[in-house]
Amino acid sequence: MDVTTDMRDSAADARCGRSASTTYLEKLERHGFVVLEPEGPDPMSLEDIMAPLGEAASYGFGTQLIQKQRPGTDNSQFRTGAIPMHTDALLNANRVSYIGLECLEAPDEGGQTLIAGSRAFFATAPAALVDTLRGIRIEYWSRVSGFYVERPDGNPVVPPVQQDPVTGGDALWVGLDYPEDPERNYGAAVVGYTRTQSLELFAALDRSLNRPEVTYAHRWRPGQVLVMDNRRVLHARTAYAPECPRKLRRISVS
Repeated sequence: MDVTTDMRDSAADARCGRSASTTYLEKLERHGFVVLEPEGPDPMSLEDIMAPLGEAASYGFGTQLIQKQRPGTDNSQFRTGAIPMHTDALLNANRVSYIGLECLEAPDEGGQTLIAGSRAFFATAPAALVDTLRGIRIEYWSRVSGFYVERPDGNPVVPPVQQDPVTGGDALWVGLDYPEDPERNYGAAVVGYTRTQSLELFAALDRSLNRPEVTYAHRWRPGQVLVMDNRRVLHARTAYAPECPRKLRRISVS
């Protein structure tokens, strides 16, 4: 499989139409994400796009989620602030494999979905940081009661370096935690580290992820569908103004 370690190249290639004849499964396997553009006849529904990838994960709200502003919520998913890099697999007992997002409304400014590729990260990150990641585990806990499926065996403790299920190489599984937003959906700490040491590591990770060759910033247009392999890429969101509409429909599969 021909792959690149630069997300700028991946982003240019990981696009196709939304019709039934599209090559989106091939591009998804190649890059860990794919953008389906609305142009063309007979666009596939989000349900049809996600069906070959697995069974729709079911939550208390069902199998589909509308992501938009909800005044007064304590769930950062429905607020307008930034959400840091993470993989949903860390907190989700459904072990989400793929996430599909369909844009219904897009803000003029902000609200971009950020996608960081594991191959790009490991190709550019400082060797000392990668060595540290190989020797630690990170504990995660939910801050939004009733939203995530509860784990009966306690908080997940996850090594941040996993195996890419497609390439067999390294995959980054992590959720960055910062003190600026104590009400975000989750918290995290490196096992055996002080709080200060954990935050320093998360900041170093953020610096390495926040490079144009590592992270692609997707600016939404209505009708686009973004599919991400939750086991191979991380995702985040930039902040946007409360008066700007941003509405996505989401289906996750396990």
